[in-house]
Amino acid sequence: MKRKYIKSYCFISLIFFLFSCDFNKNESNSIIHIDIEGSINDFMKIYLSEYADSIWYVPLECRPDHPILWNSSELFGISGDFIFDSNGKECFLYDKNGRFIREIGKLGRGPGEYLGISSISLIEDKIYLHDYYTDDLIEYNTDGAFLKRYKSGYTADEKYRLEYGDATMLNDSLIFGCIENRLGSEEYKALVIDKQGQIKYSYKNYIKFPLAPGVKGVRVAGSPIIYTLGDKIIFKEFLNDTLFRLDKHFRLTPEYVFDFGNYKQPLSERGKKWDFDKLGSYMTLINFFDIGDFLILECDFNNYFPAKRLTADIIKLPGQDDITVGYNTTIALGICNKKNRELSFSEPTSTDNRLFTSGFYNDIDAGPRFMPGKMINDSTIIMKIRFDHLINHIKSNDFLNNIPKFPERKEQLKILVDSLQKADFDNPVYMFCTFKN
Repeated sequence: MKRKYIKSYCFISLIFFLFSCDFNKNESNSIIHIDIEGSINDFMKIYLSEYADSIWYVPLECRPDHPILWNSSELFGISGDFIFDSNGKECFLYDKNGRFIREIGKLGRGPGEYLGISSISLIEDKIYLHDYYTDDLIEYNTDGAFLKRYKSGYTADEKYRLEYGDATMLNDSLIFGCIENRLGSEEYKALVIDKQGQIKYSYKNYIKFPLAPGVKGVRVAGSPIIYTLGDKIIFKEFLNDTLFRLDKHFRLTPEYVFDFGNYKQPLSERGKKWDFDKLGSYMTLINFFDIGDFLILECDFNNYFPAKRLTADIIKLPGQDDITVGYNTTIALGICNKKNRELSFSEPTSTDNRLFTSGFYNDIDAGPRFMPGKMINDSTIIMKIRFDHLINHIKSNDFLNNIPKFPERKEQLKILVDSLQKADFDNPVYMFCTFKN
């Protein structure tokens, strides 16, 4: 994920904003405005124990014949009694305690096979994999049996392809997804389609812009926020200020407006080629969680992120100049009180420890700072952790010098990591966190 006008331009931008919100006069009064620009310097230590009831860890069973390795994409999740995870080439099913059950499908060109996985949905007893090479949607039972292949995949009416990773299964028959505005003039910003590729509901795109001379198409430097949780469907385009909820009547209703002010990429830059120096000067919202009386926001601060690695990483590429990486992350975690709309960000830390740069300060067991990954119900969120990063955290001063509220929990975490390391474990570990209501 990546990243004063004259009065007439401000007026035009306002019109674009109003149209993009898809709301009527009666709905507009209920929209919550979050002032991010005015809060970007409000850093404080936000402790996990203030918000969380409990945390626990689930290592995914290591199988030499089925290694997960690591995939930066978010091909993981939990539904009911199952956990699913993928390295983009294989899909693995586990029970809720992390014990391996089976592989779902396999690489190949046969009836129940795929060439690459871009998304996974587990709905009741069915698993749906999207093959990004063929654009096929493949359906399985949780017992691993192949059921059906849908050639339409994530493409509607044979011309609107929903970006892989930017779509979600609403139920066992409908798909909701975002259409990236690469030409600046797309008719729709999102669609609901069925598994046969027929459009059921469409949502107009009102934010349009011209392409610069010589530019044939552009891409935004990040992905939309789009996920389904029970009867809640959340949608926010990467560069739009407004976050919508898809209601039971398939209407997009605006709920929140996130104001980045001067830190937002202006519309006048959208039709140009990427200028990486400029991209670094913009901020974006990359994740959002609605928990009871507060919101958890994950914002990419880019060049404004106030922490760096103590020792820069040097990446060597054959035949090319070395790349110096000075950041573990540029993502800051914010907490917003929905009642008074006060927003504060958790103070980042300059460290070589990848699990201690940003997120909630873990004062429960001194484990990793918690950076939410995916919600699995109204109060529980999971964070996927690389095991080598967890080993380094346990060895770091960030862990050794941390005196948590529950020292015995700290010792239990150390024993868990030591035992896994002795068993040559190298799969991901899931950190579960249940938040207070």
